[in-house]
Amino acid sequence: MKNIISVTLILHIVFWAGTILAGFIIYKGIGTSLSFKFIIGYVIYLLLYVMFSIYLVMMKTKKLNWIQFRRRLFMFIAWFISLSAAHYLIEYFFSDSEIVLWDFAIPLGLSLGLAFSDLMTLQKKG
Repeated sequence: MKNIISVTLILHIVFWAGTILAGFIIYKGIGTSLSFKFIIGYVIYLLLYVMFSIYLVMMKTKKLNWIQFRRRLFMFIAWFISLSAAHYLIEYFFSDSEIVLWDFAIPLGLSLGLAFSDLMTLQKKG
């Protein structure tokens, strides 16, 4: 388990350093071939990082007992309903476009992240 913690720490450090560097490259408009290769590599890294994070969450979710899983599932549903309602109200009052199914992707992702993201880094205590 200690190896996974050190790997996730390294992945987080590389993520934040790459995000800062990519943001700087994009903000300054640096258009060299090296910066383009860095951005492409960073996008590939992000995809692999997301897949590794999903893997960690799935493996640790299998180890949860039913009560812990039910609590997280309830928290996910509560966050999804509240974020979807807030999104719908904002769209209803401040936008003239109609609501489509894809508009619920952001509340879905945020609620999944809020309910299950701590499983990526924390290890079971006791």
